[in-house]
Amino acid sequence: MLVGSSLLVASVASPEDSLRPQDFRTTSTFELVVQSSSVLRPGQSKIVAKSALATRVKALVPGNSAGLEILFLSEPITETSRADALARQAKDLRKRDHALLVLYLDAQGKISQVNLAFVVPGTTVSRTIAWKPEDLRQFARYALDNKRVTLKSKGVYGESEGERLTLSWDVDVTLPVLDPIKP
Repeated sequence: MLVGSSLLVASVASPEDSLRPQDFRTTSTFELVVQSSSVLRPGQSKIVAKSALATRVKALVPGNSAGLEILFLSEPITETSRADALARQAKDLRKRDHALLVLYLDAQGKISQVNLAFVVPGTTVSRTIAWKPEDLRQFARYALDNKRVTLKSKGVYGESEGERLTLSWDVDVTLPVLDPIKP
């Protein structure tokens, strides 16, 4: 006979379970202006990001570097889209306008290179926008700890040889850093 016994079941929650849609809010903007190109349609496109995700990445090429991907989405992450954002790195939300900053990090965790991808229907532009010390100064307002990244940057990248285009950004984020999805 059992008297006074009870069974306790503890659920194990991942750190991502505590993240709410407001943890991913941003008001960052990106703009592409194509003056002339043999491939891209001339004109101006703009992405106004309402949410963003930061994910650790490994083995970035070149250099087999560690880094961060910060995905800027034109739609807010909601309770409904939260599962897609966390479990699938916003695969469904990436089908819409978005920008992606890839921060290459050196052994001390400092930014050594920045790539920007700008994606709107019919147009995808991806460029290395900073690698020289003078260009990297645009990303000096950056901090990373194990759990959060803060980045404030405003700048312009331009090409005047061959394709004539400019990419500009105005980024202000403080985000939780997610670990990569395990296959």
